[in-house]
Amino acid sequence: MRQPLRRVVAACATALTAAAVAVGAPAPAAQATTTTHCPTSTSIALLPSGSGYLFPNLFVSKSACGFVDGGPLYYFTIDKATSNVHGLSGPPTQYVFYNVSVVCSTVTVNGDSVWANGCGPA
Repeated sequence: MRQPLRRVVAACATALTAAAVAVGAPAPAAQATTTTHCPTSTSIALLPSGSGYLFPNLFVSKSACGFVDGGPLYYFTIDKATSNVHGLSGPPTQYVFYNVSVVCSTVTVNGDSVWANGCGPA
């Protein structure tokens, strides 16, 4: 009778040790992301795509967006996105889109200006 009791006690001790090790192990690092809502943005280039237009880069106001850099990837939701496209001749054509969502790979912050690059549809 003592031997089965020892096995049960040993099994419980092993299970408790494994649980303590699992609880004490550090959690995997979460992937950093930044999510921002902006009332307006401008873009230097507007590229046509199969499903509309892409904004490969964005220029926004840090204070107007409440931008806080939490690391890549950078998700922007923009109420009104404007782009001036320069053709081969004539004045630039202005395009305006509403409720645009993009994800960008990099940002550069300079004072109140945020310049986002490597952007595509979110």
